Amino acid sequence: MASNQSRQYEVILFGATGYTGKYTAEYLTTSSPTNLKWAIAGRSQSKLRDLAKELQTLNPNRPSPAIETSELDPASLEKLALKTKVLVTTVGPYHKYGTAVLAACAKTGTHYLDVTGEIPWVYDMVNQYHDTAKQTGAIIIPQCGVESAPSDLMCWALVNHIRETLHTGTGEIVYSMHDMKGSASGGTLSTILTLFDRYGLGELAKSSARWSISAVKPPKQAYSKSLTEKLTGLRTVNDLG
Repeated sequence: MASNQSRQYEVILFGATGYTGKYTAEYLTTSSPTNLKWAIAGRSQSKLRDLAKELQTLNPNRPSPAIETSELDPASLEKLALKTKVLVTTVGPYHKYGTAVLAACAKTGTHYLDVTGEIPWVYDMVNQYHDTAKQTGAIIIPQCGVESAPSDLMCWALVNHIRETLHTGTGEIVYSMHDMKGSASGGTLSTILTLFDRYGLGELAKSSARWSISAVKPPKQAYSKSLTEKLTGLRTVNDLG
């Protein structure tokens, strides 16, 4: 396995021509360092070339990203993963198209990010590939999209602020979001329509349990749900609602 530090690219964006992939490519073009070695990847070379031309108009002073084509079979994806330090995939639904991508990264020691919101699939991936990723040094970060990123980033910022200003750790952090606005892409709608075909009610319930998708063991004094929360999935917190 090639060293992660000696690879051709720093970042490969897989699924770059899709709805979310284009937004991600535009952000990398306008906001990342101009010396970033990165590539856009997918199955259609012609679509990737068209996207590269569009990206060039956003930032004419930086080199265009390289273009890599790959199918969704394990061998092709492992070959792609070995070319980069970090692979970002926006190809969903992930329970249909994401497993081979994550597996390739776990096996090759390639750091991995996605934007899934499919908790049952993440549950499966943790159980199947955590040990492999731990052995190869791959950092696997699913759910970097709108379903999880706002709360995760706010939690990280709060913990850092408390540590730096008060020089202490934190206990439980409760996050509440109100009046969130957004719309579903075609991929998100496809995910919703196919998720229940892939997973039964038992699997959905198991993956929704507290700490179910964490590779870290829960604390001994784990939080226990009230009867109302068990029935509705909603938790009431004083002063937050």
